[in-house]
Amino acid sequence: MTPPDPGPTEPDESTPWRRLSPGTMAVKPVEQLPQLIPVLIAVIFAGRGAPLFSFAATLALVVFVTLVPWLTTRYQVTDDRVQVRSGLITRKVATARRDRIRSVDVTAGPVHRLLRLAKVTIGTGGDNDSATVKLNALSAVDARTLHGTLMATAPRTPAGPTVPSVSGAAVEPATRPTVLTHFRPGWLVYSPFSLAGLATAAAALGVGAQIANEADLFERGVGTAERAAEALRDIPVLIIVAVAVVTIVLVGAVLSVVGYILSYWNFGLTRHADGTLRTERGLLTTTAVSFDESRIRGTHLHEPVLMRPVHGARLHGIAIGGVKHPLLLPPAPVDEAIRVGNLVAREGRELTMPLTPHGRAARVRRLNRALIVGAVLLTAAGAAVAAGAPRWLLVLGVLAFSASVALGVLRYRHLGHALTDRSVVIAPPRVARHRHTLDRDGIVGWTTRTSWFQRRAAVCTVTVATAAGSEGYEMVDVRDDAAADFIVATAPPWMSRFVVTTSTGSVD
Repeated sequence: MTPPDPGPTEPDESTPWRRLSPGTMAVKPVEQLPQLIPVLIAVIFAGRGAPLFSFAATLALVVFVTLVPWLTTRYQVTDDRVQVRSGLITRKVATARRDRIRSVDVTAGPVHRLLRLAKVTIGTGGDNDSATVKLNALSAVDARTLHGTLMATAPRTPAGPTVPSVSGAAVEPATRPTVLTHFRPGWLVYSPFSLAGLATAAAALGVGAQIANEADLFERGVGTAERAAEALRDIPVLIIVAVAVVTIVLVGAVLSVVGYILSYWNFGLTRHADGTLRTERGLLTTTAVSFDESRIRGTHLHEPVLMRPVHGARLHGIAIGGVKHPLLLPPAPVDEAIRVGNLVAREGRELTMPLTPHGRAARVRRLNRALIVGAVLLTAAGAAVAAGAPRWLLVLGVLAFSASVALGVLRYRHLGHALTDRSVVIAPPRVARHRHTLDRDGIVGWTTRTSWFQRRAAVCTVTVATAAGSEGYEMVDVRDDAAADFIVATAPPWMSRFVVTTSTGSVD
């Protein structure tokens, strides 16, 4: 990975240094509010008997948080680099060479939008903060101008793939952006079928319980709780549980819809004449991400468990550079995801083609794991009933056992791989259906791993190495002979003669 080049720190006298927008003084306190609240509380308590001290300390804190960052931050854009200098006590210099810029993101939170500001994040291909240069905050006009300037001069992969349309004809560069997909209100149907809302509801319940505990609301409400328990005593437990589950599901669904609107409202994916793709989304906080289309090496189609019955999916790219998993489509119809995958990465058949199953050994391994988990749950339920717990708990144990076996079967059905003339397709053994497609030209190596149990079953795990995305994608429980054939088939001609298969089918 290439971090921002520190380069020479000598100033370029021919190019002026510029300040951030004065609106930075309003943005910084809002962004740092969670960290400032404990400090403010400490100042207030410390100055209860000395109001003058409290006022002076608060004033100093406000100046340090608002005025100092704005006064001490400068940035410079030259023909060969972008450089940002900041800090009062500790000086920091962040530099990004323009020939190494891979992405320029423009985001605007509620405060940014109110003040007509934006935050610009410049990526140079790395995975950490040292590989980015951030400007927070610029005026919206300056942010757009800087984005256009940097992306227009960012390097392109010289021999990037020709991207065809759905019909197969090559897409000629256009002077105006081409809209590949855009948000439709009907996509909101898919938001309740994700687990994000349930997770949010659980998190909110946990935070609320913590606040109530700190405020002694539980002790104060003991009487109310006793009266409620007395009223519910005559109601069957299963009905109470069912009502609680339905309530949680409904609350989670509402939160999912709200979260979808906040995150993906007005989503759009466009192709620009300079070879970049650009996504824009968000209601309160708007986010615009630009990345080089020629650096995409595949796609990741994800169909969550709850979303599959309603034919929904989300699509991410698999790319090299700073944006390794660019969002290509939020939860939307699976047909739309396949269409977008075809437009961006020339993938249509790869996302729908049947996969090669991994055979009986892989199925047995999935079922054995499921049986072990189910047996543990059923045994625990039986022991609880034997110890005096209600008998309906045994019913839940039987249901848990059956569900575990069914999930094991589902994991095996989702497991598989395929090989085409240009792509490798990998599907991991998960309950939710995932399909990773990788360009064969982007494969840089393979690793085989075999556990003691896998050796007994004559299977192995093949990790396909690539510079894009997660940088390694696993084909689990592949037969040894099939793994050897796969590696030989995907290896370049000059490398194939170095791949040796043993009599058992393993690879040396």
